[in-house]
Amino acid sequence: MLFAMKRLSCLGLLLALATADASAEQRDAQQKDCFTVTMPNATSGGNLGSILLDKCTGNSWVLARTRLGDGRETTRWFPLTVEKAEVVMGGGPGAQ
Repeated sequence: MLFAMKRLSCLGLLLALATADASAEQRDAQQKDCFTVTMPNATSGGNLGSILLDKCTGNSWVLARTRLGDGRETTRWFPLTVEKAEVVMGGGPGAQ
């Protein structure tokens, strides 16, 4: 009886680990579906100006060249930020 209980608990543990692994793989696949890269025309000479878009959050980045503090140049993704709040200015109907 004790042997059967140990065997069932081992089976339960393996099942739990397999389920956790499957959900992690599914989460990774969904996350990969969020990102897309739009590259500039191939004749422009490289991938500078490429746009990285996270379709799940709406965040975006542009690939640009930058100079490091020690003088070396590198490329990196710079975030493209926009104001997400609407600005309402006075002067509408009834404003004096």
